[in-house]
Amino acid sequence: MKKAMKKIVSVVLVLAILVLVMMYLLTAGRTTVTPSVNFGFKIIDGAGAYDESITSFEVGKKFYTCITIKLITNKKKAQDYSVVVEIPKTKEVEVKGMGGLEPDSNEWDEGQELTRLTFTMQGYKEATDEKILFYGTPTGEGEAKMTVHIYDKDGNEINAGYSRTIFFEYTLQE
Repeated sequence: MKKAMKKIVSVVLVLAILVLVMMYLLTAGRTTVTPSVNFGFKIIDGAGAYDESITSFEVGKKFYTCITIKLITNKKKAQDYSVVVEIPKTKEVEVKGMGGLEPDSNEWDEGQELTRLTFTMQGYKEATDEKILFYGTPTGEGEAKMTVHIYDKDGNEINAGYSRTIFFEYTLQE
């Protein structure tokens, strides 16, 4: 009876070790990404902090946005990721010369009534914060869900999307 128990325990241990080795081999080459995304806004040009609590902007007047993104991976070597920011109800969005990342593209999507900004960012183990700075002028009233999507080099989205809902109004409540 003792020999049979020893044999069973040995087989179970060998199987457990095999499962652990297989799990390691399946995940060893895979890059894991942990994004961090924060939205900040302000309504005046020039020096000043971006405020995460601002939620409303006046239609026809500029609003300023700072999106801070960090892409931390489990790899020391940097890898490129595509970051897509969508700004609804805002046709003219200016990014160049704002001091943050420069966009790969800045396009107005007439059908969806939004501006789509595309950036290339690097993710790696020691990644630091990158800033996307822009200003725009709302073209219509209502709720606007600003989104950030992050894609790997194969075009696979690596997150469920980050978003922030803001409101565009003709007259802001004081």
